[in-house]
Amino acid sequence: MRTRTVVAIALSVGAAVVAATGINHASASSPAPKSAPSVQEAVAAAAPAAAPQGGDGQTDFNSQNRDSGRVHVNERTYSAAPGECTAVISSPATSFNVLNESDRTVEFFNGITCDNGSAVAKIGPRNSSSAIPGTTVLDGTTVPFALVGSFRAIDKRY
Repeated sequence: MRTRTVVAIALSVGAAVVAATGINHASASSPAPKSAPSVQEAVAAAAPAAAPQGGDGQTDFNSQNRDSGRVHVNERTYSAAPGECTAVISSPATSFNVLNESDRTVEFFNGITCDNGSAVAKIGPRNSSSAIPGTTVLDGTTVPFALVGSFRAIDKRY
């Protein structure tokens, strides 16, 4: 309690001294110096008016589709890059619901890796599947802790 009283008195004395002496920390006698132009203004001034900005849709990247698409598993979004095995852990869940928004076929597996046997489900391009089983993970009791599965998007090369 004593420390609070001392601090309060010291603050009020300090404020009174500053007010009595008339110390101004920001003097209004001279105008503020003009600031340098921002980097964006300098770049805009240096660029020609008709410089291409990209995104014109005319670049085809050798006719390759760079967007892999998306795969939604139990309301989570994953990339549909071909050949990559993606592990999915969902808690609490009893099955997987998969929405394939890519142009590739998705294979869904029962374990954490994509090489534990054959796929339990194949979801075609722009299609969905629900109630896909996974591997149930228990936490030492009989209550399921999580559901584990994996998927990969396949292309003509895989």
